[in-house]
Amino acid sequence: MKIKQIVVSLKQKRVSKRRIFLMKLSFTIYLVCCFQLMAFTSFSQNKVSLKVENSSLQAILSQIESQTKFNFVYNNDEIDGNLKFSIDVLEKDITSTLDLLFNNTEIHYKLRKNLVILSNRKSQNKSYTISGTIKDAATGETLLGANIIVVGENKGTTTNEYGFYSLTLPQGNYTLQISYLGYTSINNILELNDDIKLNFELQPSSNVLDEVVVISDTKNKSQVRNILSGVNNLKVADIKQLPAFFGEPDINRAILTQPGVTSVGEGTSGFNVRGGNIDQNLTLLDEAPLYVSSHLWGLFSVVNADAIKDITLYKGGIPARYGGRASSVLDIRQKEGNSKVFKGEGGLGTLFSRVTLEGPIVKEKLNFLVSGRRSYFDLFFPLIGGDIENSKVFFYDLNTKLSWNINENNKLFASGYFGADVMKLDDTASASEPNEPNEPDASIDFRWKNATATLRWNHLFSDKLFMNLSGIYSSYAYSLVSQNDSGGFINGAGTFKWNSGVENWIVKPDFTYYTNPNTKMRFGINGTLYKFNPAKLSSSEAGLSPKKFNIDKGLEIAPYYEIEKTWDKLSLNFGLRYSWFGNIGPNTVTLYNPDFPLTINTITDIKKYKKGEIIKSYSGFEPRLSLKYGLNDRKALKLGYNRTFQYIHLISNTAAALPFDIWKPSGTHIKPLEVNQISGGYAYDTPNKRYNVTVDGYYKTFKNFVEYKNGADLFINKNIETQLLPAEGYAYGLELGIYKNRGKLTGNFNYTYSVSKRKTTSKFNAENINNGAYYPSNYDRPHLLNITANYNLGKRWDIGIFFTYQTGRPSTVPTGRLTFDGNPYLTYSDRNAFRIPDTHRMDISFTYKPTGNPNTKWQSSWNFGLYNVYGSPNAFSVFSTFQNNELKTFKFSVLGAPIPFIAYNFKF
Repeated sequence: MKIKQIVVSLKQKRVSKRRIFLMKLSFTIYLVCCFQLMAFTSFSQNKVSLKVENSSLQAILSQIESQTKFNFVYNNDEIDGNLKFSIDVLEKDITSTLDLLFNNTEIHYKLRKNLVILSNRKSQNKSYTISGTIKDAATGETLLGANIIVVGENKGTTTNEYGFYSLTLPQGNYTLQISYLGYTSINNILELNDDIKLNFELQPSSNVLDEVVVISDTKNKSQVRNILSGVNNLKVADIKQLPAFFGEPDINRAILTQPGVTSVGEGTSGFNVRGGNIDQNLTLLDEAPLYVSSHLWGLFSVVNADAIKDITLYKGGIPARYGGRASSVLDIRQKEGNSKVFKGEGGLGTLFSRVTLEGPIVKEKLNFLVSGRRSYFDLFFPLIGGDIENSKVFFYDLNTKLSWNINENNKLFASGYFGADVMKLDDTASASEPNEPNEPDASIDFRWKNATATLRWNHLFSDKLFMNLSGIYSSYAYSLVSQNDSGGFINGAGTFKWNSGVENWIVKPDFTYYTNPNTKMRFGINGTLYKFNPAKLSSSEAGLSPKKFNIDKGLEIAPYYEIEKTWDKLSLNFGLRYSWFGNIGPNTVTLYNPDFPLTINTITDIKKYKKGEIIKSYSGFEPRLSLKYGLNDRKALKLGYNRTFQYIHLISNTAAALPFDIWKPSGTHIKPLEVNQISGGYAYDTPNKRYNVTVDGYYKTFKNFVEYKNGADLFINKNIETQLLPAEGYAYGLELGIYKNRGKLTGNFNYTYSVSKRKTTSKFNAENINNGAYYPSNYDRPHLLNITANYNLGKRWDIGIFFTYQTGRPSTVPTGRLTFDGNPYLTYSDRNAFRIPDTHRMDISFTYKPTGNPNTKWQSSWNFGLYNVYGSPNAFSVFSTFQNNELKTFKFSVLGAPIPFIAYNFKF
């Protein structure tokens, strides 16, 4: 372009206002025209004309660059230049062209001067999910409750009951720390830019590993991270370090070392939690309920510890997925079986032996577990001779499990348990000791057994949605047979047989949805069909006709929802459970005159109900709330509230429930038990986590307790409701636990102060116990102290000590005697007005591990010691009798002397 030079001669002269206006107007029009021309020129230079079919993005962008002044900028890792596009445009501006090109795609553009910046809309602020399972590297067992922590951030999660975890994080680089109690922690550096499945295997901390791993505390009992208060997790390794009765690792005795857990005495079945009865504890074995959790009236647990992977006791914060019991949940999970190599372990004890075998059927695909125990102290009876020569007293149990890893998204588990107790007391005369003349031979055969079967399907719908579908069967049956050489019951003339039992069928789909690292939801429904057989009696004895009690059936349906959410310092676990229970026919219900107490003399009618007809139903909401406020990473405050309903009841008027006590469902005459509990706690870890400290307090109210009239007759009583009274009560307590985790000396100290009271609430005052005043429950034991210590004496020797002290339990005792119609009768104190003496006991055990042969996989150890070291004669009960017209009281002790034991344990 040529520029012409114009020279203008300027002379000074006057210019009119009109001319100035015209000049300004002309100049303005000129500028506008120039700007329009510039814009048109620029616009015309960015017009795009393209018509391509299935061409690469890179080629299309190059053509656009050649037709415009724009250059494209993008990240090859984010946008694939080889993606195929089609476009047909004619004389379109850049924005119209790009809008058409990237329509219905994830590609986003921004104009910056002559640059077009491309990005993937999906990757902007995109979060991705890491999911997978965490296993034991040696056995392939999934690890329940393993921690996955994002290092440097307050984010993380834990594995569920099947070892699965899911963690959603924004795109970026992270370091994950994976840890589990008793295993070495590992750190994993991760570049997260897509959803991935990441499985981890942890080595037991005793193994020597690379220096990159971080050794975890093998006994850390910290409760700082746990939102729920009043939760105790027990590992089998901890149980096996306790001095055990006859050297047998025992789950029930381990539970009794925990704060807030008591029993009514040595040799009693079950345990009591925070003022509740033994039937208020839900004991689950692979999700199947166990109605009796011990062999030989409480001396041994029904579950072999060698078959167990994890045990959790919920006594404060009870998640909404659990229901049906009012005081606690004991969740026991069996091992899945070693998926890599065949292994076994067991023990030979003084009175019984055990063995567990596990291994792969198809390596890391299909594996099994079989575990059995059998006592044999009855084999010594013939050697002892006398009255027990022909008697049999033994128990046995069998745990089985089959695990099938179908694929990454599906797993199938089939597990079962069967255990039985046999007690046959045979007074048949031997050849060497014939009976006295006219003294008949007699025997009593008493048996009870548990059986469960569980089929579970784990399915991953996505990396965030996990499902476990369970089908469960559980039964508890017991029988009594009595006869003599005349076929009589006791001294009668006929064979006496009695059978009773309970059966359950359960279906339970359970879903877990991992929204993000700070939010997790769990929901599902639990359906349970109950069948109660109170008693079936047959006898050939004259005057005693056969009896068959009506079978009680009940249906419980309970949907639930839980959400767990974490903010900066505050964490929440909220759950809502709605339970419905129906007592269903066919059955008959006895009706009574409402103006009088329930007795056989006030019966007005008997109403019959057809099959499937609802006789009586109950329902209610069961809210569960737990809050945790983290003061820092070593201190936390906790607060919680639970409401629970219980629709089944153990009918027993003895201080220690016996295996032949009966179970009854709620119905016309028995209302469901309702328990409300408020709890709070404080958790503290020392800076080096050498010590963990927990303090928990609680207050509970009980409504619709089943209590018993004075002198209640419950044995084979068809109108058992006439022996029952409604009651209410309360309990409160404070629990302190101190755990030492490191050093040669480890162990724990826990102390519990608790109170448990109740009163009957019959509308007929004459029926009420102690005139309707509060009285201590059978399990009110205010002071409980447990001390457990383990000391490592060297490479081969360990010593374990356990000490316990408990306030004596309440008791009702005779106070005098009266004579009526020439017959003497005892008079009694108010209900539970006295206490038996306080109890205390110390146990000690030594474990010796001989040097093994490095060329074999056989490992062994010897365990020996003393149960009740100083022979404390702890009274289980007191009884009184008149001797020489004087009332004398005696103490009865089940285990009142030192009991030595020795056991040989092995692994291979």
